[in-house]
Amino acid sequence: MRFITMGSETLPTLLFIHGLSATAESCYGTVGRLLQNNWHIVLCELDGHYEESPPFTSIDAECEQIEDYFRKKHNGKIHGMIGLSLGGTIAVSILSRGRIRIEKTVLDAAFCVDMGLLKGCYTWLFPIGVARVRDGKYVPGFLIDLLMGRENRSMTQMIYPGISVETCRNACRDVYSYRIYDKLRNTSSKVEFWRGSREPYPDGLYKCADYFWTIERPDHVDACQRFPARFHEWPDERKHDHLVRNYDDPGNNDKEMRRHETGT
Repeated sequence: MRFITMGSETLPTLLFIHGLSATAESCYGTVGRLLQNNWHIVLCELDGHYEESPPFTSIDAECEQIEDYFRKKHNGKIHGMIGLSLGGTIAVSILSRGRIRIEKTVLDAAFCVDMGLLKGCYTWLFPIGVARVRDGKYVPGFLIDLLMGRENRSMTQMIYPGISVETCRNACRDVYSYRIYDKLRNTSSKVEFWRGSREPYPDGLYKCADYFWTIERPDHVDACQRFPARFHEWPDERKHDHLVRNYDDPGNNDKEMRRHETGT
């Protein structure tokens, strides 16, 4: 695992964890550069997602490397953690493990449900689809929609050219059989859960949120849960800007939605 840093270490730290088959740069490079004047940015490069990297082996192995880095570099404390897809699942595991302290967390399309009998099919299908996209081969549109969400085909442009079938298979094995540990209820992190209105994931995904609703400040309801269709229309830069500008005041979610509707 590698870490890309931006901004002064004296500033509050934001950790970004990218999704499966993408890269830290394709997911968060632009966002990091936009925020680096006011935040210390750490982009995590997962195993199997950069040149000369060992393959991704397990979610637990990634968590351990992230925890070791922040215990050594930042005394085990992070102001904010943002995880996309696989990165969101890793973020949930980090919260469950409780080995580092994270003040605020955003889970962007985190997959946190055991697929049961379907997990074998998805674990076989996803790596094949990614490999075909990587190699420039034809992939039916319905299959891309199934794996990445309707009208979300731009995700294929983010695929890391060096991604291996082994890395995809190992990640899918853990993601599609993921079980939430009850220790997640002990997290002190304030959590937002983002999910687009056309995400391809089952409704059981939302059971993850039940663990976060038990923490203090039950009045905090995130923008995605309240306005899923409108939130889905936001560009990625605005979603992440929403985190850093409005997260301290949950009431500002309503103001952001009104500004989006009026175009102001």
